[in-house]
Amino acid sequence: MSSNSIDPTLPEICQVDEKWLSSLKHYLAQYGITEFHYGFTTRLQPESPHQFRKLYRRRPNEMIRAAYCVASSQRILQYRSRYLQHFAAQDQPYFNRHPMGLSVWDDPKSDSRSGPQLARLMEEYGLKSRGVWHLPTSYSPNWLAVFVFFSDQPREVLLRNLTEAESEIELQLTLYSSLLSEHFIAKLNPITNFNCISDRSLLILKLTAFGHSSAELATMLSLTESGVNYHLDRLKQLFNARNRTHLIGLAYRYGLIDSDDDESATTQPER
Repeated sequence: MSSNSIDPTLPEICQVDEKWLSSLKHYLAQYGITEFHYGFTTRLQPESPHQFRKLYRRRPNEMIRAAYCVASSQRILQYRSRYLQHFAAQDQPYFNRHPMGLSVWDDPKSDSRSGPQLARLMEEYGLKSRGVWHLPTSYSPNWLAVFVFFSDQPREVLLRNLTEAESEIELQLTLYSSLLSEHFIAKLNPITNFNCISDRSLLILKLTAFGHSSAELATMLSLTESGVNYHLDRLKQLFNARNRTHLIGLAYRYGLIDSDDDESATTQPER
């Protein structure tokens, strides 16, 4: 988890160019969206034998571990943290298999279990309605780019505003999503963002991509050669990779290695 001087449970906000962020905020505001956070999520599936199965459960205590996201403000991340800690597990819309595109969630007061308390939390942050916009990504068919959005308008007003211009909004969000993912996929990809592989394994993967042999990595990282090979074999198993070349190709495809990564800036992790 990346450090945060305000609350260590909050993800770090990706440093989006202020012109892009202001443009996105202004665009969404005309339809009543006052706050949002953006990142990558996964298609909700039953208990899956997939190697990254925890990603496909989307349990709140796992999603709260996100290290990075794009957000309209620090305040909305504080709301996100409190929601995931105390309400998401009982909030039915969170676990719905939402379709691609727009989904405006029901008023939380309609849920008799925790709805009134969740409504009070939203009111504390000046929010009256909420929803998500799922978009496809080019990285994996099981990953979704998602804008989670909020409004100070009632649900029926927000829903009307968004559905009247749904096609246009989706086009614009797709363009913004492409821009954000292009610049921040190395941070936002679910595998590293939700800590599905260790920092040590990621380091070995990157240094292997830079062309180092297992023997060289053993010396560099104070490991045995068999220890390096264990990490690489485990990664090949996780990614269903046929060999190291295939593994490296998948790592680039999933955004684990940024094409702009510099070997000289790659250092051994603290843990």
